[in-house]
Amino acid sequence: MFWRAKSPLKADDEDWQFACWAWFLRHFGGADAMRARPLILPTGAFFTRPKATGHAAAQDIFDQTARHFGLDPAEFRLVPQAKGIDPNLGPHQFVANAPSGPAGTFSVTRGGTLKITYRPELVAEPMQLVATFAHEICHPLLLAIETPPPGGEDMEEFATDLAVSFFGFGIFNANTAAIFRQFSDAGTGSQRWTMERQGYLSPAERAFALARFVSGRADDERDARLFLDQGPLAYFSKAVKYLAANPGIASRPIADDG
Repeated sequence: MFWRAKSPLKADDEDWQFACWAWFLRHFGGADAMRARPLILPTGAFFTRPKATGHAAAQDIFDQTARHFGLDPAEFRLVPQAKGIDPNLGPHQFVANAPSGPAGTFSVTRGGTLKITYRPELVAEPMQLVATFAHEICHPLLLAIETPPPGGEDMEEFATDLAVSFFGFGIFNANTAAIFRQFSDAGTGSQRWTMERQGYLSPAERAFALARFVSGRADDERDARLFLDQGPLAYFSKAVKYLAANPGIASRPIADDG
């Protein structure tokens, strides 16, 4: 019996991704420019460890992230948000459903300054921090396009999430779709887990976007498998298999773009 590779996405979600990918290609240099973009890896080849701490460290990582987009970091003003509540207060003490603000925000001031904020706790989580910065940097890039993304203005945040992968940050994007944390009390042996969603696309959608980016790039596919967490890797492997079994689907956005 022969098994047909199945998409990890619903048909409507897959169609939207391909339509959005074609929209990106029309406005960001086409297929050749996309192929020339590197897959950004969480290694010293792409990011150097900050020598400073706190906001200075965040600024350093932001500057490196912006440069991978080909942008001047000086075009942005980076501002830390107020610190959130630490849910782990100590032995036997946990804050249930502790509120937390967005990982990052983007806005334009009256003077035209591009302002990005971030949760200062993320300085200790470089994978999340880079993913957050990449997402917020994508905002002004997409807002500069006169036409809305496929699906209209209501899909702008979803398109921004997808753009993170289009610009090469798919590993960071996939690994931070769902963040699991564990808190332990050694005295009582009790444990507590929390799960936090970051962004708008689902883990499967982000992994599919990464698979689309590395489609036909053997080295990048190997690197993605090396650096993906277990959950995203399962979705990614399924998407790679599906795209390889359906080459016409994988190349459709490039063909449509002409």
